[in-house]
Amino acid sequence: MTQYQKGMLVMNYLKSLQTDILTIGDAIEDDNLEKSYQLIKENPQITKAEFLKQMGLKEKKH
Repeated sequence: MTQYQKGMLVMNYLKSLQTDILTIGDAIEDDNLEKSYQLIKENPQITKAEFLKQMGLKEKKH
């Protein structure tokens, strides 16, 4: 799977959880993409709260 495909998978999954677009950007940036992808691959039912906690991310507030 290409980096682009991984990024799209992560982005679409997080969008389905109503995650803020800026937070999604953090999750798919170069330093985080592989970890984000692995988290979702290993636990396809992961909640937004658990994903953000394991990634060490906080949802952005506009």
